[in-house]
Amino acid sequence: MSNEQYLIISYFIVGAACLGLGLLVYVLVRHSFGKVTQTVPGGRLGEILRRLLWCGIVLPAVGAFLSVTFRGCGKEDYQSIISDRSYLIAKNQAQVEACLSWTCIALLVWAIIVMLAFVCRGREEKNNS
Repeated sequence: MSNEQYLIISYFIVGAACLGLGLLVYVLVRHSFGKVTQTVPGGRLGEILRRLLWCGIVLPAVGAFLSVTFRGCGKEDYQSIISDRSYLIAKNQAQVEACLSWTCIALLVWAIIVMLAFVCRGREEKNNS
């Protein structure tokens, strides 16, 4: 397989893997997040948060994949990019690393949102009793 073929195939495989990771994380947290947001005071706020979860998990994973560029380190034209297989492998690894990092950050942000939901719920229960 030539380096050009490797670049094309690996780009789509890594892209699909990043999308798959985002979807997997969404599926894993969707049910429990839905139960938490049902307890959020304010009626429609919980529904809005449930609908935003998909975007808030999948888009960072895909965005991270797209954020890694193959240009740089003296490799500005296409021929110099595809001439070095180890460079292509390193960029694929950087794409996966960025995807994992951004997905973790997205989960952290959603965990903070859940924490705030619990705090709001606790304050509401305290005020009602």
